[in-house]
Amino acid sequence: MLHPRWTVHGLLGHSGASLLEVVVLLAVVAALAPTVVRSAAGIRAAFHLLRAQEDAARILSEARWVAVGTGGAVVEVTADPPGGVLMNTAGDTLRSVDFGEGGVSLGLSRGRASSRLRFGPMALGLVSSQTLTFSLAGAERKLVVSSLGRVSRR
Repeated sequence: MLHPRWTVHGLLGHSGASLLEVVVLLAVVAALAPTVVRSAAGIRAAFHLLRAQEDAARILSEARWVAVGTGGAVVEVTADPPGGVLMNTAGDTLRSVDFGEGGVSLGLSRGRASSRLRFGPMALGLVSSQTLTFSLAGAERKLVVSSLGRVSRR
């Protein structure tokens, strides 16, 4: 007759785990932990970059709609602190957005500290093209605004 530990019920049905099984499990978890932490940090950085890029795209899209309704709009973008402010033609602030959440930094075309993106009554841009570069932890995402006010993500 077989020992009860070596039967199907004894091997799979025992309650609890031996000390050796627990030690092996902890060793595997400890070996995988650095990879998981690095991956999580990369995902978090990518999320913050994407959020900043989408916030900028949203405020520029809203500016085009405001321009159609009120005859014009301006978005002032600043690199330090990274953010944007949407204003109508009367100078009223309609929305303010912080792009620096999570440590994201913003670089503007030609190293400027700030830039004004203007939109006319037909929602067309009244500026030269601008590139907004969002960066965090060595990664970056770009938002290119054409001279007509169209936005493309890169």
